[in-house]
Parts: sequence; structure tokens; C-alpha cells
Amino acid sequence: MKKRIISAVVLLVICAPPLLMGGLLLKILCALVAASVCYEFSKIRHKRFNAVLYISMLVFVLLFNALPHRKVGLLILYLICLFFLAIISEEISLDDISSVFMMATIVAYAVNALLDIYHIGNGYMIMLYILIASFGCDIAALFVGMAFGKHKLNERVSPKKTWEGAIGGWFFGCVLSFGFAYAFLINGSEHLLFYVFASLTLPIVAQIGDLSFSLIKRNYGAKDFGSLIPGHGGVLDRVDSLLFCLIYFAAMVVVLI
Repeated sequence: MKKRIISAVVLLVICAPPLLMGGLLLKILCALVAASVCYEFSKIRHKRFNAVLYISMLVFVLLFNALPHRKVGLLILYLICLFFLAIISEEISLDDISSVFMMATIVAYAVNALLDIYHIGNGYMIMLYILIASFGCDIAALFVGMAFGKHKLNERVSPKKTWEGAIGGWFFGCVLSFGFAYAFLINGSEHLLFYVFASLTLPIVAQIGDLSFSLIKRNYGAKDFGSLIPGHGGVLDRVDSLLFCLIYFAAMVVVLI
């Protein structure tokens, strides 16, 4: 636990300036995280790193965010390119291109959502709100589960998680995120309803994201995506729930505002 806390503090020190300042520093941080996530995913699949698939993922993510008005076209072109790679290479299977396309799309949309948030007024405050909903839920679920967990949530996907931890994580994620939103973000009844709904649902999405990536790890027989962050595993182990929360929040903005 001590190693986990020290790593979290170091991550906070590294990530805080880009998240507070935005701009070029934020884009560099996004590029580094995307590169790490794509590498970890490329390496975990059947424990065979494929440089071509890794480069294809990273190029797609970068182009997706460099050309935001060409999203649909880039998705179609990338899918065709992956099928072409599977046709010409015996080392790349249909399962490979399916999983790589899925992961690259998640990362691309999450980065796009994060950058879009900073185009809104008080972007760094909204990002902090999402971080509180995601990591607040994650931390609370860990400690509540350790203290009171008795009933397994889903042993097939994640043997250690419990219903008590999940409910505790949801509750504290809701309370902490809504408290922050009420103090710093809510302006009028329309925003009130939006943030009530967001605070109630973001912690659920965070847990779905966490369980989804646990399912991926179980599928490939791995405990962690990597070992870059002591006590946490890889970068993808740390941002799994956040990726889903970013995409979900961006979708809520489009649908509800």
C-alpha cells in the first residue's frame, strides 16, 4: 500500500501542470499516455508484441485527434488497413485486428473527449470533476471492499472485487463529485440537473470501465497490463476507468446540453 501511495503522489506531481495549464503540455501528456497505453495493449495480446499493430494504433490515435472533423472516414480507413495487415501477415489474426481496432477507438475517443473539455470554459475544473468521480469511486471501492467486502461482485472477471466495495465506491464517487460540481461548476437549474445525473452515473461507468479492462486481462491471462507504475501496474491499469468516463461525459454533453 505504501508503494501504491508514493506512486500516486508522483503521478499527481507529473500530471498536475498539464491538466491545470492545458495547451501544448496537455497535448504532450495525452500523446505520452496514448503511446504507453497502445504499447501495453499491443504487448499483452498473446504476450506477442507486434510493432506494426502498435504503430498503426498510435498513428490512428494521433490522426484522429489531429483531424477531428474526419473521424468517420479515419475509422473506416483504419479498419480497412487492419484487414489488409491480417491478409498479408500470418502473425496477425482476425481476433488481433478486432481487439486492436476496439482499443485504438477507445483511446482515440477518450483523448478527443479530454481535449474537447479544455475548449469549454473552466475546462480544467470539469476535468478535475471527472477525475474525482472516477478515482474517488476507485479509491473508495478499494477501502470499503477491504473493510466490509464479503459478497463477490464477479469472480470470473475480477476475483477480489465485492458488492460492498462497488456500492461504497459508487456512493462516495457520487457524493464527492457532486459536492465539487455544486461548489465550482453548477450555474443555474439546467446545469444542476446535468451534474446530478452525471454524478449519479459517472461512478457506475468508472466501474464498468475497470471491469471491462479486467475482462481483457483475464482473456489474455495477465494480472496487469504492465509494470511501469509501482503498486499500480501499467499506465492502462491506472487510466482504465478514466477512459470510459471521458467518453461517457463527452456523450452526455452532446446528448443532454
